[in-house]
Amino acid sequence: MKNAWQRHRKRVFNGLRILVSIVLIVLIVRSVDLATLWNVLQSADPWYLTAALVVSMLGVAVRAVRWQILLRDQAVPASLGELTVLWFISFLFTNLLPSGIGGDAIKAYELSRSTGQSAQVVSTVLVDRFMGLFALQVIALVALFFSWWLIPAQIAIFTVVIFGISLLVAWLISAKPLWDGLARRLPLFARLLAVRPVHALVSSLQSYSSGALVRAFGVGVSFNILLIAMNVLLGYALRIDLPLAYYLIFVPITSVVLIVPISFAGLGVREGAYVYLFTQAGTAQAVALSLSLLVYVIGTVAPGVVGGVAYLLRSANSYRVVEES
Repeated sequence: MKNAWQRHRKRVFNGLRILVSIVLIVLIVRSVDLATLWNVLQSADPWYLTAALVVSMLGVAVRAVRWQILLRDQAVPASLGELTVLWFISFLFTNLLPSGIGGDAIKAYELSRSTGQSAQVVSTVLVDRFMGLFALQVIALVALFFSWWLIPAQIAIFTVVIFGISLLVAWLISAKPLWDGLARRLPLFARLLAVRPVHALVSSLQSYSSGALVRAFGVGVSFNILLIAMNVLLGYALRIDLPLAYYLIFVPITSVVLIVPISFAGLGVREGAYVYLFTQAGTAQAVALSLSLLVYVIGTVAPGVVGGVAYLLRSANSYRVVEES
């Protein structure tokens, strides 16, 4: 009787997953202003758009490599193929959840469910996100050093401040003596750290080997070069004529801003950031807005559609296995 109930529950759950996947794909497509998008695409060079799409998809696979490096360091088994699929699926949910990190929760949930190592998986997702942003800030800082005269002062200052905050966060997380000292002096903090899931997560965050972090950073730089290349190709598609330095600095700033959970899939925030930054470099407002829309479609919606199909197939396979058991 119990097994029959469990099979029924699994059938219902997997059926709901299929339904949710279909609904999310429809909502993603509907979230785009098709009329505006069509006008933008009509004026854009299709060859550069295609090249940007290829680079975007390649970037997802590179992200999976970075995640696998961190997972192996935490002794969490996962194939590169499975991680790539989870990254695509995360884009499906990123399109509808607040900020640019909503998909991270989905990745963590799906992999935790299959491995049973929740603390380690959540830790790798957090570190993976941080390493990606930190690599972007390093790229921006190097670009700023060699082309500071091109960048408005307020944007240059913001870039340096964000890099400094990133270093501070990295030090605070890794400073185990600091955490031990706070636990001795603050009983409430000590009780919080004593909670098993919290303790497991903190221990995982502080246990990465330097080799794994260096490799993850290197792969992160590779991915972010692809991310910036995608933006440059889309700029070419719109016939934007700007020095590379602007992209090297503006794309990292936009990525940081998108973390703030104030919109769905970063819509509105992304557009505002692109318009503000690129008009500072002399780009027309309409063109800057078009660039942001293309970045959204090529860099987020397109992988999300692929993720929706992957999620649908995974759910259908799970549903079939339950039916056959």
